[in-house]
Amino acid sequence: MKRFSLILCLALLAGCTLPQTVVMTGAAAPSLILKGAPDGAAVYVDGLSRGDAKQFDGNPKVLAVLEGVHTVEVRQGTAVLYVEKVFVSNGESRTVIVATGAAR
Repeated sequence: MKRFSLILCLALLAGCTLPQTVVMTGAAAPSLILKGAPDGAAVYVDGLSRGDAKQFDGNPKVLAVLEGVHTVEVRQGTAVLYVEKVFVSNGESRTVIVATGAAR
């Protein structure tokens, strides 16, 4: 009888798991394309290094980011060549034209 009660309690506890919900919007993740970056320049998004800026020229790579506002910086060594705040929403691919000498 004790064994039956134990098995019954375990079965009831196993049935008490919370439901799992997954929400998908169906939209592609937003991305950034950097045009005009000089050789050897690095791109930083929100202060984090993302690699060589020239590789994200849209042919074929783009820089995937989360939806929202981001600060995009192009640096060469310790010099900041270009800064821009951009907003991207889901499914959007935003092109950033790097105008060197025009850090703002």
